[in-house]
Amino acid sequence: MYCPKIKNALITFLFLMPFILKAQNTTSIGIGAEIGLPSGNFVNLSGIGLGASIKADFPIAADFAISLNGGFMNFFGKRNQFFKVQDLTYLPAKAGLKYQLGESFYAEGQLGAALPLNNGQKTLWVWSPGIGNQFKLSGGNKLDLGIRYEAWTGKNEFSDSNKTNTKGFVGIRFAYMFVL
Repeated sequence: MYCPKIKNALITFLFLMPFILKAQNTTSIGIGAEIGLPSGNFVNLSGIGLGASIKADFPIAADFAISLNGGFMNFFGKRNQFFKVQDLTYLPAKAGLKYQLGESFYAEGQLGAALPLNNGQKTLWVWSPGIGNQFKLSGGNKLDLGIRYEAWTGKNEFSDSNKTNTKGFVGIRFAYMFVL
């Protein structure tokens, strides 16, 4: 179901962040490929998900940064002898806090929404804790390898009940980070 409050809050947040954050020279933008490995009951619907994302990190203190992440994720539907599950395609939009644990190692938590591209699907609440490592390259840019658990929670799209379900997966992201 479309939720205008979430959309308006995310748009306001995205437009105000450049004015609120401190100007520092370590802001970075990364473009990456994503793999999603379903867990729990989600494995009954899909065996793997593939996608792409753009992520920006805006430093707010010595070891802290605000992260904004938007992307595309497609979980390929499983097929068995009775039926085929349709692909589940979403546009996840997340914001979070990133903490540098060391020179290149970090921990991160993000919250957001997964906007459906399939007919009949509903907008889902997203939460995601993860860790990663950034490998320095010449010129100051970096390769970012991250792993996270991500959960998409919402009302069950297959029934009219008020029960919620969660599509959980282990996400792996490999990205090229441009330091601005």
